[in-house]
Amino acid sequence: MASIDLDTALRDFEEDGVVCLRNVLTPDVVDALRGAIADQIASKGDSVSGYDFESISDQVWRDNTHVSVGEASRFDMDRLKRLVRADIGARPLLEDGEHSDQGMFFYDNAGWRSHAGIRQAAFDSDLPEIAATLLRSSYINFWEDTTFVKAPGTRQKTAFHQDYAYFQIRGTKCIIVWVPLDSVDLNNGVVRYVRGSHKWGRTFAPNMVISQTPTTGALDEKLPDIEADESSWDIISFDVEPGDVLMHHVMTVHGSGGNMSNFNRRAISLRYCGDDIEYYDRPGAIPQVGLTSKLPDGARLYSRDYPLVWPKPWPNFKLSEAFERTQAGDSR
Repeated sequence: MASIDLDTALRDFEEDGVVCLRNVLTPDVVDALRGAIADQIASKGDSVSGYDFESISDQVWRDNTHVSVGEASRFDMDRLKRLVRADIGARPLLEDGEHSDQGMFFYDNAGWRSHAGIRQAAFDSDLPEIAATLLRSSYINFWEDTTFVKAPGTRQKTAFHQDYAYFQIRGTKCIIVWVPLDSVDLNNGVVRYVRGSHKWGRTFAPNMVISQTPTTGALDEKLPDIEADESSWDIISFDVEPGDVLMHHVMTVHGSGGNMSNFNRRAISLRYCGDDIEYYDRPGAIPQVGLTSKLPDGARLYSRDYPLVWPKPWPNFKLSEAFERTQAGDSR
């Protein structure tokens, strides 16, 4: 495992709800993730799961326009537009400045199913073992991955939100790993966290990133309007470099700014579940992409869709390679 003071990391994670760990991923892993993202962006417009939220936001706030998203079908964006426009508290969440044609807030999901670089990072890096330590869990299932890219000149912010109600899960042991693939700070959209919010004992309805308007069917309460007065909240952030990771509890409230720099902000989010998590088809949760089966409510995540990534059956076992052999029909 990478040289990490896990006792200190565990203390910070449990107290603050987030921890920054340095030099966890090797350059080879970072390069493989960059390659996967390049492939995802290249397929934007033809992909069922790739979106540009910068473009979507612009279309949402223009009257009498159909929201065009190419072949993407995970979200009903015209319905989203109606929801946002009907929400009297909703407003554009944009950085100050002029609109740039170069701006792009790219989003994609479930890349692990088709990109070996994402599988290798998610399954075979040190991340699953670190997740087990921070969650005090006897085992770890991988839940999913999401790609977030903010190109230079992207004004769109990521609305503050809490991840828990986005997922079809119930329990407390879930952790999100934000993997930066570029140098990231406040100027180009590093994630910002409300310190200690994982201990509030409240579940907030998921929103659709460009607004704090809750998703259709969500039953939980709406998150307070943090953007309206950020000075009233204990918000922390960390400048990060490729190889570093940010790890936060699934209940920790967080968001990010746009990218007003001249440099890309590429990142992948990996989600891991521990030994008290069970499946729950939560109202308002975001539909997952590419599931091979659906678990019943109350089931443990013993499924091909949620691989067991820790502990390993033996040292140096490469789950990503075994998965690829299985996909190819090789049962060895």
